[in-house]
Amino acid sequence: MSVQIRPFDAETASEREFSEYHLARVASLLLESPEDPPVTYEATVGRLRTPWPSDGECRYWAGYVDGTLVGLGRLALPDGENSGIAQIDVMVHPGFRRRGVGTELLRAVMPAVRDSGRPTVNSDAMKAGSPGAAWAGGLGFREVNRSVVMRLVIDETKPELWDVPVPEGYRLARWAGSTPEKLIESYAAARQAVQDAPLGESSIRLPTWDPARIRREERQLAEQGAEERVVVAIHQATGEIVGVTGILTYAYRPENSYQNDTSVVNAHRGNGLGRVMKAAMMRWLVVERPQVRRIMTGTNADNVHMIAVNDAIGYQIIRRVIWVETTAASLAEALS
Repeated sequence: MSVQIRPFDAETASEREFSEYHLARVASLLLESPEDPPVTYEATVGRLRTPWPSDGECRYWAGYVDGTLVGLGRLALPDGENSGIAQIDVMVHPGFRRRGVGTELLRAVMPAVRDSGRPTVNSDAMKAGSPGAAWAGGLGFREVNRSVVMRLVIDETKPELWDVPVPEGYRLARWAGSTPEKLIESYAAARQAVQDAPLGESSIRLPTWDPARIRREERQLAEQGAEERVVVAIHQATGEIVGVTGILTYAYRPENSYQNDTSVVNAHRGNGLGRVMKAAMMRWLVVERPQVRRIMTGTNADNVHMIAVNDAIGYQIIRRVIWVETTAASLAEALS
């Protein structure tokens, strides 16, 4: 079997290439995450063309067998706090695994990793004990963090779970899109409260939020056709935002929304604000975005408080995943 590796441009790829990639991805997800509904063609293409803002620059390489696209390698180069990390993800159609396609894709990505000068390589989340995790382990990747993936299915959730009163001394505010200028300073400060979220031994660092970074993220999301909804808790005595939660909905997958950061300033924890904000978000979302059927979120496995908050409003754990990491030098040696 002859494998050919070529750079893949998500903006200029042919419809045939997208269709073949979609078939490979559907087959891969069916094997690895059968608890998820099949991903649509539109969502597959949209995800390639609109990576998360935190991913930074993304590049792709495709693997072909007899002219058919059967795998894809992805390199993400985040900036800011994570500018020392190169994130590599490799997907191969299950029918073509264990034939060297994944390894050849990884080899094709490595020159770009070397040129980036980044010393650390990590990968996206994968199930512990999965074939992907075993393959990564054989290349020297080690587990550095564990998370749970949770899902709220609106039709299967009792709406009364979202009837959560706001505690005395606080009020809620909300907006879609751009943060009101008068609130952006305290909004940025409240988003900083996520900094103490557990990350295990991962080299990933959470963003440092300030008004400029918030405006930059808002512009990026708008350019991608993503709608961001935000609910905040305001301390009435000071007028300051002390809690934040956000939801993202992408045009390419309107039936799914994705939980963004939830944080509460340390001095105001213990008042149930996380649950209050998330419940208010659900009441708002189901009215204005009735096409949304599922909300997805990921939470560190050690963050038992946030897992309990999610559980209280209807989220359920659908899988447990690990994050793996190695050094660029070690990976290059393993592939040589």
